[in-house]
Amino acid sequence: MIVFLDFDGVMHEIACTSKDLFLHASRFSEVLRDHPGIEVVVSSDWRKDAGSVAELAVHFDLDVRHRFIGVTGIEGKEPRQRERECWQWLRAHGREHVRWIAVDDCPDNFGPDLPGAGAALFTDPSAGLDVEAVAILRAMIAAPAPATQFCYDRANLSGWALWGDGPAIF
Repeated sequence: MIVFLDFDGVMHEIACTSKDLFLHASRFSEVLRDHPGIEVVVSSDWRKDAGSVAELAVHFDLDVRHRFIGVTGIEGKEPRQRERECWQWLRAHGREHVRWIAVDDCPDNFGPDLPGAGAALFTDPSAGLDVEAVAILRAMIAAPAPATQFCYDRANLSGWALWGDGPAIF
């Protein structure tokens, strides 16, 4: 399984101070320890300024850093852009049939019909990968075919036209 990982709004609150950056990195490292078959590809905007995936992995516990295997390409600023970047990474590495979960805080980055065996976990950007989000992530990993999940109140979201007025996916 591949986890495509965003940082801002996931590893820390979107508007945190510098001392709180990567507040949830150890929590995510615990998930990796419990699931040795998971590899991580960074899809965060942080990849734009990093020289290597190793520079991005340094924010996580030492024993799981080797599980960070790449970064997605950087395309443009269109709706569902991260989804495209994740899918391009999977195709470029011959892994189109591998299960994948994107962990992000912005539904605009993805659509409801992800390609391949994909799903997304959308964290509350004001909380990041909190205890509730980790529980949902663990359930998604354990599920034979995970469905997209929100760990905040989707009914109060506005402005995400891609999701329309269809049924909520929880």
